[in-house]
Amino acid sequence: MVITLETAKNELEKEFVETYKLLLLLNNEDAADTAIIATKTKIKKKYPDLEEEQLEEWLLEIYDTHVQEIIIQPTSVIRATKDSAWADDELKFGYYWVRYSKYLEEIKHWPIDTIRSIDTTTNEILKSIGNPNKQTEFDCRGLVLGYVQSGKTANFTGLINKAYDVGYKLVIVLAGMHNDLRSQTQLRLEKEVVGVIDNVTGIASGVASISNKGALVQTWTTVENDISIKAIEQRRNLDVPNLIVVKKNKDVLETLNEVIEACCNLSADYRNVPVLVIDDEADQASVDTADSSEEPKTINRLIRRLLNQFNRKSYVGYTATPFANLLIDSRASDEEALEDLYPKDFIVALPKPDGYCGPEEYFNVTGYEEDDKPLYIRHLNQDDLDLFNKIKNKDHAELINYVPYSMKQAIQSFVIATAIRNLRNQEKEHNSMLIHASHLTDIQLELKKVVEAYFEEFSNTVLYASNGEAINQLQNLYIKDFIQVQESFNDKNTEHRYPVFEWVDVYTEIKKVLEKIDILAINGESKDILDYDSRKENGWNVIAIGGNKLSRGLTLDGLTISYYYRGTSMYDSLLQMGRWFGFRNGYMDLCRIYTSQQIASNFEHLAEVMVEVRKEFDWLAKHTDLTPYDYAVSVLGHDYMDVTSPAKMKTAEFLHYLGGKKIQTRLFSKDFEFYKTNMVATTKLIESIKNFTPRTVGNTKYHVAKNVSVQNVLQFLKTYETDPNATRVVSNKISDFIKKQISQGQYLNFNIVVVDATEKSLEREENRDASRIIKAFSVDLGKIRIENAVIRRLNEENYTENNSIDLKVITNGKHFSIDVENREEANPLLIIYPLHPQIKMFANLEYDFNENLVPIGIAFDFPKVYKENLKGEIVEARQRYVKNKTVLDERESKE
Repeated sequence: MVITLETAKNELEKEFVETYKLLLLLNNEDAADTAIIATKTKIKKKYPDLEEEQLEEWLLEIYDTHVQEIIIQPTSVIRATKDSAWADDELKFGYYWVRYSKYLEEIKHWPIDTIRSIDTTTNEILKSIGNPNKQTEFDCRGLVLGYVQSGKTANFTGLINKAYDVGYKLVIVLAGMHNDLRSQTQLRLEKEVVGVIDNVTGIASGVASISNKGALVQTWTTVENDISIKAIEQRRNLDVPNLIVVKKNKDVLETLNEVIEACCNLSADYRNVPVLVIDDEADQASVDTADSSEEPKTINRLIRRLLNQFNRKSYVGYTATPFANLLIDSRASDEEALEDLYPKDFIVALPKPDGYCGPEEYFNVTGYEEDDKPLYIRHLNQDDLDLFNKIKNKDHAELINYVPYSMKQAIQSFVIATAIRNLRNQEKEHNSMLIHASHLTDIQLELKKVVEAYFEEFSNTVLYASNGEAINQLQNLYIKDFIQVQESFNDKNTEHRYPVFEWVDVYTEIKKVLEKIDILAINGESKDILDYDSRKENGWNVIAIGGNKLSRGLTLDGLTISYYYRGTSMYDSLLQMGRWFGFRNGYMDLCRIYTSQQIASNFEHLAEVMVEVRKEFDWLAKHTDLTPYDYAVSVLGHDYMDVTSPAKMKTAEFLHYLGGKKIQTRLFSKDFEFYKTNMVATTKLIESIKNFTPRTVGNTKYHVAKNVSVQNVLQFLKTYETDPNATRVVSNKISDFIKKQISQGQYLNFNIVVVDATEKSLEREENRDASRIIKAFSVDLGKIRIENAVIRRLNEENYTENNSIDLKVITNGKHFSIDVENREEANPLLIIYPLHPQIKMFANLEYDFNENLVPIGIAFDFPKVYKENLKGEIVEARQRYVKNKTVLDERESKE
């Protein structure tokens, strides 16, 4: 057989690429070298006459063409334990994961680095949950933080496929609260986990088009039907993978629990089956909003009941808005529902995907005009604001008798954007516009009527009146808006420059587009359905008018123009309503958001909130000694918005900003253990510091240590007790503030000063009043010996109403400048005051105070904290933060 060199080279290249990509998907660290050896061996065996030098030359050329450095962003992981239930060789994946990853690469044409990112992150999640191959019982609960519209479904789809590979037999997906989202999720998982084979033609699609030789995944639910009581009769085989997709609805979850309970009663195998429960949109409905004295709310209680039916279970919540989940009471337990859904075992923050456009991309970008006009935001005309501000209930639907000015412009922008995408050879891609102006279905239905009427009139004018005003408006909008934004975009993104088309070409395409746009109302009163899948061959241009159904979970494919006027006072609701977030490859410059100035400002704030939350997650992930029980992630507050609904904020407390403030302990407990504990904590702190430098200023001696690691101070505050009646100067609150600054790269080192009163200062106190005769009292603090304890409130007896000793003040203004002249340019300062125990207030306690036991007071001087905001401005970080107070309570109870 005669073989040409070109044929041999092509076969070599094909074999190398297939082997290399497969090894990458299997996470082989030496994928390129292994692929070269395997390919070379195979081709030499087939073509033994090929010269070694020729093979090496081809392989070098192929290597340069196909092997690229794939940089996977690190995944931030916080776990409750360092001890994994998995051995290194147990996280090996075969049929299901390989099939899914090849489907993403070969059928959906996803970039290999995106697939590798899913691979890496799902490995981290798997390491955090129970090992189904061990017979021991496990109960793992965790949270995965993604981005709105960022591919969370693809991630948990990858997790499901891997879970089946490693031995999980039952996966239950809680897919939102509406039928549309549940059906959408069921359809996605049937394609990408189960595999679809047409009953008539036998044609395979989804992952089945890659392979259908493995064990078939049994589904208990279908695209059309949620869980049914009939599932009891079917008695699924637990030796193969099983899948259930249900919505978070009272009746549905009660039915699911009945089905599982009946199955468990029929066979003990069901109770012992390893089960993975994935809670999509875990902050919605799943979080208990009941008061502590009440039984858990229905959805929360039913999810907990479901988990409790199994002996070996892992619960993984997915959300892009984790505020409510982070505020779950970490101590909560109910007699019947048992433990709550706090992510006690792990929190995983997914890396930001390449090409993703979130709040900071939309709302915090450089403008394109001299007045710094935002690139993608268009503020609503007063006409629009006046109209929608009048609408309070469904009876106001009669007010919707026309299309307001800005909405008309938004519709025109959608027509232009769709035409430009067609000219960019994206004519077979979906194009969508969102109109979300009210949660009331009556208002949405009226909007559909007036938008349809306006669109018909507008289309006829453009199509049949060549000199009409509508055409002039379109041309001006294209030139003054789209071209300017596109040129600004091209200047900033030289690698992704888009061609600027002549108006005549855009206009010609607009006339074609106008006849291919559908207008739908997406709500419970409308029969309209967002069925992108049935139109995937030729693409679909659609204007979707809706409210709650479009506010979470559902994806608007190819969303370019968003008209949004729906106020909310909660972070999570507002972020989830941002359906415009996501991947806009090839048309980001065409995207517009028409909204009010206030809503735009709120989104800018949320951009900053989420950036800070993720920075804190990244910092936590690097400190493996901290667990979800040890550290409460804090969330930047707002003047009038709440991080979530008030019912979900029962455990919330505010972390006050202490930058630029001097604080001191003034209250002291009357409990003996209080003094003993603080003396031990102080001695340990001083012993942990290498060097103190003595310094005398005036009548007072000081012991000064500079650049002490903040960890020493945190360890001290972990033990040092402040009086229970103190409200502001509280150890754990100070510690939280410091940790917050550390996570932002601030306060990494402290200066520490121990105050030592000299004999002269003692004489001065005595000479003020002959009745105040008090002797010097030395104190042993390990490395430091204090000559005279500090005297405060020498002869006074002053107890607060709560029976605490109140010294009013222990500091002197001069003490705060002993270590530095300018605090703003220096480390924070911790001052330690060994207090004289023979003043009347302490003497009345009749405790055996001695040189090894005296009252210890402390004071802090914190420099102001500055940060760079998302616009590049340096501002003082004066905002307050919200955190979960029960996490610290739990930690303290453990200690």
